[in-house]
Amino acid sequence: MERLGYDHATGRHCGSTSLSNLARYYDWGLDEETCFGLASGLGFTFFELDDSPHRAFFGRPVSLERAFFHTLEIPHVEREGADWDETWTDVRERIDEGHPVLVFTDIYDLPYFDTETHFAPHSLLVVGYDEGEAILSDSEFDDPQRVPVADLRGAMNSRAMVPLQNRYVVVTDPELGADLDTAVEEATVEMARSMLRPGTGRYDPGTVGVHGLAGIQRLVSDMASWMQLPDPAWTVRFAYQNVERRGTGGGAFRGLQRDFFRAVDHPFGDDVTEEMAAIAEEWTAVGETLKQASEADEDRELRDGIDEAAGEIRRLADREARLYQSILDSAN
Repeated sequence: MERLGYDHATGRHCGSTSLSNLARYYDWGLDEETCFGLASGLGFTFFELDDSPHRAFFGRPVSLERAFFHTLEIPHVEREGADWDETWTDVRERIDEGHPVLVFTDIYDLPYFDTETHFAPHSLLVVGYDEGEAILSDSEFDDPQRVPVADLRGAMNSRAMVPLQNRYVVVTDPELGADLDTAVEEATVEMARSMLRPGTGRYDPGTVGVHGLAGIQRLVSDMASWMQLPDPAWTVRFAYQNVERRGTGGGAFRGLQRDFFRAVDHPFGDDVTEEMAAIAEEWTAVGETLKQASEADEDRELRDGIDEAAGEIRRLADREARLYQSILDSAN
């Protein structure tokens, strides 16, 4: 068996927990909330899915992990698209060299989740291997998990939500190249720009889903058709989970951004921190509206709950737009 001397910890979100576990391993001195903010981690992506629950959204960008390494100028390699044998050989070699490997998965294929729902990408760290097994550090479980290598292969090759083909990231030299204060400002500006004008920032959001504030607006307009979906109550329940569960850190990831602003000395002022806190609280309220609607006994109550949540989200989109514009204005 090969296993790193690695200190596993759980956290609020898979990506930022994996990054904070790396930060502890390499002694970077960054907690999860700071890792999230430095990754320009707040975002939005709306998906239409072929299968149940037919609609989904993330309150984070697909570029979160990539942005972290670039913003802090950490030497690393990111690979995707190689065949499995080449990928697994490289993963094991990196571990032999003393480096955990950040991988991107679909939880459907990870047996310890015991779920029939696809959800990807879910990021975690491979921290060891044994004969026919991989040892995984997953944010949602108290102890590292052992899985058959065949299951990890399936999880890293998924066509659900964001398609995956053996994508992984590994540090090559654990040195932070960027000044932390500069990184805080740059990461926050990138977050605001990507929310207001997705596709104009440093990181390509890709062609899957609708991103940024446009994604929130598409969600609002799409909700009018949810009663015509095959199982609207499950779609609404899943939407609640996208806000408050499934590793969001609370408030559709806005709670993590709030705590980042509270943890660092950022240059955008206390008003920005307070407004982010209020927005996080309002998203949590949206989650409660969705949860209650999903538990309705009658179609009329379900429809009314969907309409109420759509109105709340519409107002939040306007509020978020003003906040992100204020960040850009203060940075210019």
